Amino acid sequence: MKKNIPLKIIIYVFIAILMVIYLFPLFYAFNTSIRTKLEYMSNPTAIAKSFHWENYVQAFKKANLSAYIGNSVFYTVVCTTTSILMAIFLAFPISRNYLKFGPVLLGLFMIGMFLPDGTIPQFQILLKLGLYNTRLGYMIGGGGTPLLMFYVYIKGIPKEFDEAASLDGCGYFRYIFKILIPLMKPAVASMAIVTAISVWNDIIRAIIYLSNKELYPITRGLYVFQGQYQVDMTQQMAALIMVASPIIILYIFLQRYIVDGIVAGAVKS
Repeated sequence: MKKNIPLKIIIYVFIAILMVIYLFPLFYAFNTSIRTKLEYMSNPTAIAKSFHWENYVQAFKKANLSAYIGNSVFYTVVCTTTSILMAIFLAFPISRNYLKFGPVLLGLFMIGMFLPDGTIPQFQILLKLGLYNTRLGYMIGGGGTPLLMFYVYIKGIPKEFDEAASLDGCGYFRYIFKILIPLMKPAVASMAIVTAISVWNDIIRAIIYLSNKELYPITRGLYVFQGQYQVDMTQQMAALIMVASPIIILYIFLQRYIVDGIVAGAVKS
């Protein structure tokens, strides 16, 4: 036990250093958001001496976040739900070898994850389909991470469940929603959180695919703080904190599902 004490101290010190590295940007953003513009310009790294919450009020109005937050909620809910369901319906027959070319499809998805981003060709396709500057065009796309996660997880679920459900007369869709998805709760929850974070924080696709202000997600409102000659960092950081707060709160309360889902998937693989 005595020999392990120094090792534990090293591990705890290493974890503490990682926490400081990861939390420092968040602390810096919050510290900047509660300072006046003059205080920040005089010393950008100084600790705030007082709280100036008016930055949040001004940033909320300037970025017009109230008009964009509904769009972000809509995009996040629809994209997350659709992505999860499509991944499950595709991962299930591939993992069970019910599809003749299932391994080929899985390989294509894996290859796509390692290829450069396909924003430009996707943009050209949306233009030809008349989906540019539309909600549907913006929501089309996504990665194959949920598919791979569900593929590994379903491989660990006994195939006897499929056979028993078939003998009892359980239909395909009923089996998916009533039996399979409840058995996949950790994986579904973790991938739903990861996908929701990705959609909520997306800003590149919003710039490329949308030009109508009525369709902008909440992240698009941050660009109002970018001036030609200067940037109002105090209000911009306040807006960043407000935009990131829902996801931060969601992650704090649901982070255990991410860990449980990843660990469960790793064990099953």
